[in-house]
Amino acid sequence: MVSVELLHDPLVHVASVGGLALLLGAAALHKLHDPRAFAEVLQRYARVLGRWCAAPVWAHLLPVLDVLAAAGLLLSLWWPLATLPAVVMLVLYAGVLAAAVGEGASLEDCGCHFGGSRQPPSRALVWRNLLLALVAGNLLVPMNERALSWLDGCTLVFAFVCVAALYLLANQLISNRALARQRP
Repeated sequence: MVSVELLHDPLVHVASVGGLALLLGAAALHKLHDPRAFAEVLQRYARVLGRWCAAPVWAHLLPVLDVLAAAGLLLSLWWPLATLPAVVMLVLYAGVLAAAVGEGASLEDCGCHFGGSRQPPSRALVWRNLLLALVAGNLLVPMNERALSWLDGCTLVFAFVCVAALYLLANQLISNRALARQRP
């Protein structure tokens, strides 16, 4: 059983901050790299969830909010409340995905992939974002006082590689499941 104290260890906080900041920063870059494609994704959501999703301001505002959330995560090592924007963004994304799934939308792409195969909104993506929001929420509690050692640095590198691989694997499995359902 995981001790609550372990969740507030500096190594867990630094690993969570790094991974989530990288994820939200990459999401912002993905949106900024091809703004027209991102606006098209928002248009598809608007057909299902209502015109408010397609307001042109969202295509410009969401990448900025992702960058601010990533920056807040980096600041959270000194100021835990800076994590709040990341928690809000992850819950917002989970809510939009849940609404699309609840409407029975036949969207072919959720817009949350990084150049991989397309993923329609699914319950698995909702749960993924809620799990990420819980990880970010853990950062709202200040970390314990403990000096990090060289072994922690090695563990951190290993943790980044493993968590990134698991995240990409989970996304691929979610995408494969959605593709398998679409085939006759």
